[in-house]
Order: sequence, then C-alpha cells, then structure tokens
Amino acid sequence: MAARRAGAVALALALLAGGAQARSAGPTPTAAPTVSGTIAVGDRLAAGSGTWTSSTPVAYAYQWYRCDAAGAHCNSVHGATAPGYTLSRRDAGKAIGLTVTATDKAGSTPAYASLVGPNAEPKPLLVSTAQPQITGLPIEGKPLQVTTGAWSPAPASVMYGWQRCNTNGRLCATIAGATAAAYTITSADVGHALVAVVQASFGTTKQGALSNATAAAIGGDVSGPVHTAVPVVSGIAASREQLSGTTGIWTGVGSVGYAYQWYRCDAEGAHCSSVHGATKTTYRLVPKDVGETIGFTVRATDSTGTASAYASLVGPIATAGSTLKASAQPAVTGSPIPSTTLTTSEGTWSSGATVDKYTYAWRRCNANGRLCTPIPNATSASYRVTAADTGHALVAVVTAAAGLASQTAFSTATASTA
Repeated sequence: MAARRAGAVALALALLAGGAQARSAGPTPTAAPTVSGTIAVGDRLAAGSGTWTSSTPVAYAYQWYRCDAAGAHCNSVHGATAPGYTLSRRDAGKAIGLTVTATDKAGSTPAYASLVGPNAEPKPLLVSTAQPQITGLPIEGKPLQVTTGAWSPAPASVMYGWQRCNTNGRLCATIAGATAAAYTITSADVGHALVAVVQASFGTTKQGALSNATAAAIGGDVSGPVHTAVPVVSGIAASREQLSGTTGIWTGVGSVGYAYQWYRCDAEGAHCSSVHGATKTTYRLVPKDVGETIGFTVRATDSTGTASAYASLVGPIATAGSTLKASAQPAVTGSPIPSTTLTTSEGTWSSGATVDKYTYAWRRCNANGRLCTPIPNATSASYRVTAADTGHALVAVVTAAAGLASQTAFSTATASTA
C-alpha cells in the first residue's frame, strides 16, 4: 500500500509540475494554473498563475500553446508569453494550452493549466463562456460528474463524452461508451487525467467545450495523503522559549486537514510521551523539558484516510539561563546512500560567550528519526554512510563549547537510508 501511495503522489505532482520528470528545485505547485474567458476567435483568454509554495519570492513566466482538438501536436505560439492571449483565426477549432513556470532562488518549476477549446469561429451563434467543471475525487471506483459550463445563448441540448489523457491533461483519447454526465473511474484510468467534452446544440449549430482536467487518477486502495516535505521545527532550544512547527508539504485527494502533537523524549529520542494539551503548531518549553529532546508529529487527513509525518527532534533542551542555546538546528547535507558522505553544519547558537570549539557524534535512528543509538568512532563533521545504516535515519549531535560551558544539539535527520 505504501508503494501505491507513493505512486499516487508522483502522479498528482506530475500533473501539476510537468509530467514524469522529478522536480529537484524551485517552487512547489499546490494548485494548477487556470485559463478563463470566452472560447471564440477574437476574444481574450486570461491566465491564473496557480498556487505555489516557496520560502523566497516567486516570479512567473507564461507560454501559450496551440494544440489539436484532442490536446495533441501542441506548438508554442510565438510571442505569446503574457498572462493574457487573444484568440486568432489560426486558433479556430483548436485547443489552447498554457504553461506557467515559477522561479525562486532555488530554481524553476513548470505547471500546466487544463486545455480550453475547441475554439469557435468569430461571432459564433453558440459559444462557451465558462469551462465545464468536473467534480468528484479521481479515485478508482469513485464517480465523477461534469457540469454543462456556461454558454451564450443557452443551448437547447447537450451531449457528453469522456476522454483519458496523459498526466498533464494532454494527448487525450475517447473512452468508449462514456457518454453521460457522470463517469465512474476504472482501473484503466489509473495514472491518467480525465477530461469531459460537453457538446452543446442550438438549432443547427453545435459546439464542443473541454472541461477542466482532473488530477491523475489513483488506485482505490490508497489510504491517506503523502508528504513530499517533512514538518520542520524552529525556535531556540531552551526552557521558556517557544518552538514553532510547520505542516510540511502534502499531496492528498481532495482537501487536506491537519492535527498536531508535541512529544517529550529522552536525550536519545526514546521513551517519547505526548505532552498533554500540546496540540497546536507552537509549544512553549517548560523546565520539565530541560535535558530532553522534543518531537513534533503532524497527522494529515484527506478523503482517503490519515497519515503521519515527523519533524526532526529538537534538543536536548537547555536551561533558561544557559550560556549556550541552539537557536537553529545543525543541518545535514548529502544523500543517505551507502558509500556516500554526509556533512553536518555547526548550527546557530545564541550565547553570552564566543563558541571556541565544536565536537561531533553521529547517531543511527529509526526511520522517523527517533530511538537513536551512537555510531562507534563517528566523531567528525562528516560521516560516510555504510550498509549497516540501511533503513535508518541518521543524525549528527553537535556539541558547542564556550569556556567551561557546553551544550549539545541534534541535527536535522536524514531520510531513511536507501
């Protein structure tokens, strides 16, 4: 089931973020771009940039495409790089695509709007003024429903057809026998976006309109959303200070809701107990936390179930009056793959004295970054991953010293070693 959930996430992100290639940098799309406007030659379409997650400012670039009526053979329209596009005579009978590329300090990520069209001739007797919309969850065995959209004038009758497309809502093929406003997803649809074609009639005039595309359909055994970025805790690791946690980034089916719990663990991340009433994204450290590590868990729930994700442990927690306090966790860089090297930073320290020495010790933990045990002889800022680490998350414990004062801090945990 875990593999099916991971595949579902990949498919959902593929629709938003550019197909099968993995996104390595740049903003993360959380809602696809949109196109609005009347679908007729001479009218102007407007682009919506979509919704994106990034820790730095985001800039957007646009490119419009002309495709055939099935969303294939798409070619970029020369010079059509503004957030608006006026349909020309060359667009008659064609579908129009839009790609939005979002760029931040880390890189660039493309995302795709649903196709619109086919485009009517100038001054049409019947025209689509608002795209038909699909409602329902793209899960095997679940029903979808499409609206008629908006038309001018109101059509005398409408007919329906459903199409199976690639994950970007392109290269669509007709689904035999799917001619009603409702459609139940089958196993053949898993991995594909779905689109409905609404065929409207007014007198002797007929005109079709493509609906919005669904996310890539997923198997019926999926249970709960999957995180694509783990929760993160920030704040000074000392009594009376406040820690703050993020939800992380999740992909789910339908809306995703979140629940939070803070935990108090021993100095090695074991024997964790939930802190009564600590169920918000913030937690005020108390004297009872001194010498312990603090865990933070996010439970995300969508229409298919609930899943959990774990932030890296924070601590051990210093006293309120400590000379040395970790104000930002040390960070481990590198891939947790055997024979590769990981490196930890020193972290950031709030101190009443200059830190004059750092020492290091590496821990092998469970896959959630808990229940950690020392790795013999791993006492430098770098660590070469071994076969013994397979299935474990890795953590560096950094000890800062200033004169006679010292304090340790857990680094961020790696993913489970492959």
